[in-house]
Amino acid sequence: MLHMIREYQPGQDTPSLRDCIVELQEFERRIEPALSAGTTMADAYLAYLLERCSEYRGKVFVAEVDRRVVGFVCVWARVQPTEPDEPPAEYAYISDLVVLPSFRQHGLGRALLERAEGYAREQKAMRIRIEVLAQNLIARRLYLDLGFRERRIELSKDLSGDS
Repeated sequence: MLHMIREYQPGQDTPSLRDCIVELQEFERRIEPALSAGTTMADAYLAYLLERCSEYRGKVFVAEVDRRVVGFVCVWARVQPTEPDEPPAEYAYISDLVVLPSFRQHGLGRALLERAEGYAREQKAMRIRIEVLAQNLIARRLYLDLGFRERRIELSKDLSGDS
């Protein structure tokens, strides 16, 4: 599959990026049903991503196939640690990665991650982080294959129901 990874173009790519955000949110809602619906949060979330890009020297890169945006990655290159027990050095952070379902399993996620990592290196980041829902086994496997290692595992318990 011929594809291109390129920098996000505001305006031109905004509707497609929004569609990708909706897809990612709906995928994650199948794992975590308490999450907001994709269509209700997409515009605010896109604004949030772009604000953080400005704040943390970030970029959004899109995967394009036949002139259609079919996925994206967002990387923030200079994030300051906020927790007092964290290592004190800045790090890069991949906030989001998604490829539309019919374009998965063709190496686009890997290509997007590699571009994000390349950008982080260009910005002199010494470490890069990414989070993943524990039940998203395909994404976890990809991240581990690309050299990420588990750093912290967060557990959650629903207290609203009868146990």
